[in-house]
Amino acid sequence: MRLGFAVSVLGRPRLKSHDGRRWPAAPHLSVSLLYLRDILEYLHEQDIHMYRLSAQLAPYAAHPGLPQFAGQLDECAGELAYVGQLAADYGVRLSIHATPYTTLSAPEPALVEKSAADLVVWARLLDQLGQGPEAVIVLHIGGAYGDAPAAKARCIARCRALPACALARLAIENDDSAYDIADALEVAGQIGRPVVFDYLHFLNYNPQEMALPAALARVWASWPAGARPKLHFSSPRTAWRAGPAPALTPPQWTEHADFVNPFEFIALARQLPAGAPADIMLEAKAKDVALLRLRADLRRYAPDLAGRLE
Repeated sequence: MRLGFAVSVLGRPRLKSHDGRRWPAAPHLSVSLLYLRDILEYLHEQDIHMYRLSAQLAPYAAHPGLPQFAGQLDECAGELAYVGQLAADYGVRLSIHATPYTTLSAPEPALVEKSAADLVVWARLLDQLGQGPEAVIVLHIGGAYGDAPAAKARCIARCRALPACALARLAIENDDSAYDIADALEVAGQIGRPVVFDYLHFLNYNPQEMALPAALARVWASWPAGARPKLHFSSPRTAWRAGPAPALTPPQWTEHADFVNPFEFIALARQLPAGAPADIMLEAKAKDVALLRLRADLRRYAPDLAGRLE
């Protein structure tokens, strides 16, 4: 079992996830890859073997109004191969999560066209990094737009219409308000792709009342032989948030906590299908700091699970 975190490194604040300069400053994938190289060295030092890449790694590469950025992947072929080999040497599983604005269920053609272009860029990025089938682009079904079945059907049709390189990288994730795990399994089955199971989303939105063991078994079965299932885990935020003085805003249970509740994690980990490895992406706001804390907590509270960590 591998534990991972998403994008930002907090344990060493000088590390950047991507070239975040605005377009007039000519940001470039080559700069992002230097940052990624340094992150991989940090992951190796901390014995972390799973990492979610920034969706902005190749800045503006699919922007329809900025064609000067379109050739970055070709320009960085050598650097991509080098960094991808470094990830392989260090045993780091990479992935990308589509942005909230990436939706194939939308009725607006322009938004769908932009979403498809982004998916192609991310797929080519993973391909040129030399990543195997475990390196997926995690995609939500999208908005319901007043008619969830019709929107879901649009998502399926548009996934099928994607270039082969992009479709081959997709993994469908359940969400917390529109499409539950049964919907994700349906869409993924229709397009021949696996499902990424999000535990907090499952707790928040499961109107079809699928039991957790059944959901996990079906998620496991959606992954091809030799590719480990990928899960998202986070604890719900419980802290007050500061609002306009003197008000305090209570949390929503869909919000991610800063750290992982180890007892919740242990309870889920003990229900995963026996004998089948899995990789768990922690979506805690404290990022790598939360991962390192959870690893220490597992050594204390669940040494058998700690022994399964790679």
